[in-house]
Amino acid sequence: MRVMEIPPFPRRLENPDLENLFEARLSQAIVLWPEQAISLVGCMGWPNDVAARDEGLRILRSWPEDSKTVPARLRRIQYEWLRVADIFHTYRDLMDGKHQKRRGGPSIGKAITLVEANAESRGTGAASLWLLWDRYKDVAHLVTSATVICAEARTRAGNEPFGPFGLSVDQFGPFQMAMLMPDLVLAVGLEFEQRGLSHIPHARSEPALDPETLWRIPQDINVAPLSPPARKIRSQDLAILHARRAGNRGRANPHETTPVSGCPPQ
Repeated sequence: MRVMEIPPFPRRLENPDLENLFEARLSQAIVLWPEQAISLVGCMGWPNDVAARDEGLRILRSWPEDSKTVPARLRRIQYEWLRVADIFHTYRDLMDGKHQKRRGGPSIGKAITLVEANAESRGTGAASLWLLWDRYKDVAHLVTSATVICAEARTRAGNEPFGPFGLSVDQFGPFQMAMLMPDLVLAVGLEFEQRGLSHIPHARSEPALDPETLWRIPQDINVAPLSPPARKIRSQDLAILHARRAGNRGRANPHETTPVSGCPPQ
């Protein structure tokens, strides 16, 4: 079992006033808890690459000294986080809605089928999504939390920044949420972590989040679990799952044909 090395917050975050919290944290771009935020981002960005994580942490810790260096691939990493968040949040939606009981229940494969079907950008085919899931599955609860909070921040801000010294809305990303609100990201992440470890998919002996390799959130950091807003699976998504054949990742079942004169079916 792996536990993140994050020091406790000086004040406990429990049942926060989200309106005031978003306003206070995003009205000015100040990292209030740098040690916690940097440790969190280090795990999220490079969960299983120690050398890359150490280099990323070194760069982030140089920022107070007016360093302009940015960790390698940071923009791309955030894009990859969004795809993994799509997968894991959809998986949680399937769990919450108790969908597909007669077909083995929720699974990451079914979540990937839905993400692929609804994706509009390039590089979101099932094979690419599986690769991203394999890369970030041990921090899926964290990147999903940061992504959900980013979406909430955009909704609350509308088209205006929270204050004259804060980030503009088009600057909001999961990285910024982890840096400016690490306690909130960890609070929602705790809820995703607990849900991901509580359900064992059909025909498997372990939950979708691997209990041995998952980067678990420490229990003594002064953060209480916080549930994200509930979502429902759409009827058109359920139709996609009903058409999904096991082992075919959402492709329509081919029509059976009878060979003619010994020729193979077309």
